[in-house]
Amino acid sequence: MTAGTTPRVLAVADSDSYLKWAVWTLARLRDAASPLPGDAPRVSAVVVRSPLAPSGDQVAAAVDGTGVAPPVVVTPGALRRLVRRTRPDVVLVAATGPVAELAAGQVLRALPPGRRPALVTGLPGMALPATPQGTGWRRWCDAFVVHAHAEAAPYAEEFARRGARPDLVLTRLPFLDTLEAGAANRASAPVRRVVLAAQAKVPATRPERVALLDGLARLAGEGYEVVVKLRARAGEPQTHHEEHPLDALWAAEHATLGHAPGAVGFATGPMSDQLTPDAALLTVSSTAGLEALARGLPTVFVADFGVSPELLNEPFAASGCLRRLDDVASTLRAGGPVPAPAWRADHYLHPQASGLPAAVADLARRAREGDLPAVRLRPWSRPRYVYTAARSALPAPLARALRR
Repeated sequence: MTAGTTPRVLAVADSDSYLKWAVWTLARLRDAASPLPGDAPRVSAVVVRSPLAPSGDQVAAAVDGTGVAPPVVVTPGALRRLVRRTRPDVVLVAATGPVAELAAGQVLRALPPGRRPALVTGLPGMALPATPQGTGWRRWCDAFVVHAHAEAAPYAEEFARRGARPDLVLTRLPFLDTLEAGAANRASAPVRRVVLAAQAKVPATRPERVALLDGLARLAGEGYEVVVKLRARAGEPQTHHEEHPLDALWAAEHATLGHAPGAVGFATGPMSDQLTPDAALLTVSSTAGLEALARGLPTVFVADFGVSPELLNEPFAASGCLRRLDDVASTLRAGGPVPAPAWRADHYLHPQASGLPAAVADLARRAREGDLPAVRLRPWSRPRYVYTAARSALPAPLARALRR
């Protein structure tokens, strides 16, 4: 593709996890053109203003290592004006459902139907099960990104129920290392550190989260350095509201549990900083578990709270890596669980080359030729659409008050 036809790709995000997925996806699209940098897409990102907008530290963690410029924060109206002025060929809508629909509406309103950008969207991690909400809020897309073979059929079926048939584009999660690098790094050092990838809503209840912290502290008693890698400190915005922040729970409960305050440490910043060669990763269902597996690190999906759609861990049921907290120390002493090869191939560690660069190039060509179908976007939920639009238009302090 010549410089005059190099795709212009704009990513629109709204929260920490979506921003990380967006900028890493942009980086992989740009790098896929190597060794011909003149063919690389021109990429940029913005964040739609909302109570979910990431903090400065979260933005820095998301863009770390990507080479993508930190995004500016825009209102919905400013997004529409930006699209009208810069004329991107492809817009990657990387946002929670209602904000994704709001952003798509602004993009479609910015230009006449025959000159609109292509709309690509997806979810920022493990995306099973496919849900009516996940597809309903995104039924306007031209292409939907899936990250595992196992996701393709469920999403095709769910979109069809919404009367939509977007192209399903298979790629790996963009922040995963290669399988070969993971195999080379496996068991490169004895495990000395255990890192928990915290999640805002999993497990959900206060007693369960206290039990999780208790199990981690008992691992510290086995001689491991234990660190909880937080998506956000207590009170800091993130994709999902965290009713019981783990750092606040630990401060309140460690003495009652009989543990020293320093038994469990807490950290923020890029997950890659924590995935050192001497680390093992624990999580219930965070995609950080996939990052650790791809690096060849011992990885445990915590089974104490069951396996269910609510815990988002059903896709890991056949991984061979589910363990109870009481079994983690002995599992690590034995070298850690080994993921099942068939599960790797069918799920998120598959070796198939990404279809996204070719799909973006084709969509960009179709956008420039006016060959994209007209889209009439009706809100999936009009009350929620109006609420989301109002929330995004308000200054951040007022929006946070409205969210509360």
